[in-house]
Amino acid sequence: MRTAASLGKGYHTAAACILLIVAALVVELVACDGAGARTYQLTISSASGGNVTTPGEGTFAYDAGMVVPLMATPDDGYEFRSWSGDIGHIPNPTAASTTITMNANYSIVANFEIVGEPDPTRGRTPIPP
Repeated sequence: MRTAASLGKGYHTAAACILLIVAALVVELVACDGAGARTYQLTISSASGGNVTTPGEGTFAYDAGMVVPLMATPDDGYEFRSWSGDIGHIPNPTAASTTITMNANYSIVANFEIVGEPDPTRGRTPIPP
């Protein structure tokens, strides 16, 4: 035969289990709300003839999906040519001022050329012999 004390013991155990389940769900919801957001590394450098002024040169950490502004500034006598490296998420890799959307770790380089010097990769028609 069950006593009132043994019935109360089962009730308290069930209530404790429900409380633990609710607490676990609350913790999970808070984690999904951005507290555990994924971060990625952006490594930026420049070739000779200029530098990256925004955000600068080096390695930076950004949250996933963040749009990061990029600005390359040429030295005197140089002009910006293009971004190279992991440029798949740069909307305009030939613009000195553009953005990159952080969806992975990326490494990019700002490239410059001397003003008036032709770019050997641009389509030039060879002179026939």
